[in-house]
Amino acid sequence: MSGEVRQIAVATDPRIPYFLRVDFAGNLGAGFALALSDGISAWNGEVSEDEVRRKANEMEVPMESFVEDLHQALIGGGRARGGGRRARDVDIYSFELTLDRRQFSYHKICGGVPVHLGSLKLQPAPHPSALTRELIGQSLKRNSHLMKENSLLSEENRKLKEDHAHILQELEHQVQDKETMTRDLYARFVLVLNEKKAKIRSLQDALSQLPPTASVQKKQRDQQGEPF
Repeated sequence: MSGEVRQIAVATDPRIPYFLRVDFAGNLGAGFALALSDGISAWNGEVSEDEVRRKANEMEVPMESFVEDLHQALIGGGRARGGGRRARDVDIYSFELTLDRRQFSYHKICGGVPVHLGSLKLQPAPHPSALTRELIGQSLKRNSHLMKENSLLSEENRKLKEDHAHILQELEHQVQDKETMTRDLYARFVLVLNEKKAKIRSLQDALSQLPPTASVQKKQRDQQGEPF
């Protein structure tokens, strides 16, 4: 059996914080047991697998989706055991408790309208003080675990930010190096090109200073009309 403890507010008595524990095997679709305490008194109740299936059929929703809503309503957060999609952040769930503390019900708020997910009859716990201490102890232990987990995540997030900043700095250096290399290569290309142009002009000047060859002289005479 898996036991999950959380603190909830009851819509019919919002001033008093309640501790809720849900015990189940596998997933909530197989049925579950519930313990509830207001810090002084405590109650127990159970929901069978048949009751869960009957409610899902009554609502005309797939069993998997209904179990997921139960998980979100009674346990909160995360993914329902056994699979299924993650509930949307906009999903809101509420709880009600009769004045005689004999019936506990849970709802999903859809568009401001409460949709009844289920209810169960409560029985006074035989040892309410012991159960209350157990629930509070489990809640404190869970809170301590979450604080430790949050601290680890914060440290991991800090390291990720440092790595990100380091990578950005390296990228900036690489971009600067690439730009410098591009400028150097372009300057060298221009220098080599100018040197080649100067060499070509020098060769052209040297070529123009050479005496004309016999064929060139003949062509010149032909153009001037001179006899052979």
